[in-house]
Amino acid sequence: MHVPGASERDPGGDAARRAARRRAARVSLVGAVAIVGLKLYAWRLTGSVSLLSDAAESFVNVASALALIAALRLAARPADFEHPYGHQKAEYLSSVFEGAMILVAAGAILLTAFQRFLRPEPLEQVGFGLALVGIATVVNALLALYLLRAGRRLESAGLTANGRHVRTDVWTSAGVIGGVALAALTGWERLDPIVAGVVALNIVREGVLVLTTNLSRLMDERLPETEEQIILDALERHPEVLGYHRLRTRRSGRARFAELDLFVDPKLSVGDAHAVAAAVERDIHAHLDELIATLHVEPYVEGVRDERRAPRDEFPAGEERESGTES
Repeated sequence: MHVPGASERDPGGDAARRAARRRAARVSLVGAVAIVGLKLYAWRLTGSVSLLSDAAESFVNVASALALIAALRLAARPADFEHPYGHQKAEYLSSVFEGAMILVAAGAILLTAFQRFLRPEPLEQVGFGLALVGIATVVNALLALYLLRAGRRLESAGLTANGRHVRTDVWTSAGVIGGVALAALTGWERLDPIVAGVVALNIVREGVLVLTTNLSRLMDERLPETEEQIILDALERHPEVLGYHRLRTRRSGRARFAELDLFVDPKLSVGDAHAVAAAVERDIHAHLDELIATLHVEPYVEGVRDERRAPRDEFPAGEERESGTES
């Protein structure tokens, strides 16, 4: 059994949130196109491979924004026969795609930087080119702030991943501006590809982080322990609950799911046992309104079904990584 979450009780509000996510994704696309245009023009003016690497990272933002728009459209579809839990995981797929694109861009940058290191070339019109990149960096910083805030507010994995990458792009651009300016001032032409290589390594770090985070969520990573503790606290507030175990949680986009076995007095009628479970679920949903809880009621049996086992009791630290099985 489960008590409907907030999205099921307020379909209008959920539709507004979906529209807000799509609007944020479109803003991301427009911003990414403008920024990559500025950076490509700066590269053509200066011939700097560092600026080319910065533009390549921004081009990833364009591809990622397009993928995000498609993923949000798919994630907004209601549950159907083939997908009874909904389509929210599509956001994770767009984030995985973004992580893969980041790594591809980093590889291309490293190759270009290595070739330019072997055959350095002088830079041209550095002042104007860096001014263009500076403008793009300011726009990027504002876009990253907008996307990260929207991602947190709307609980969108795709928007958050996109915002994280745009924020990394800001720091990349700042480093590139400093490196290219130094190369122009010192006349050391090989400093330009060295800066590009450092940029690429930073991009690799961000790409790996985006990939590992979202692949873990695709594999039904459990909810944060702070949220699971809310569920456990709700159980403890109900004296009719004589024990519990097998708390399993997961996130699918904005939706949360939890399953749990709870023990009640075997003398209770079916109706009374149902009422206990319903009361617990209402308590949980008062704090986690997007969670859909499924509670399995079992009779309390001393020495058999009488424990109160939290997830950390069932999966001691590190054991889930070593065996992947329950204790």
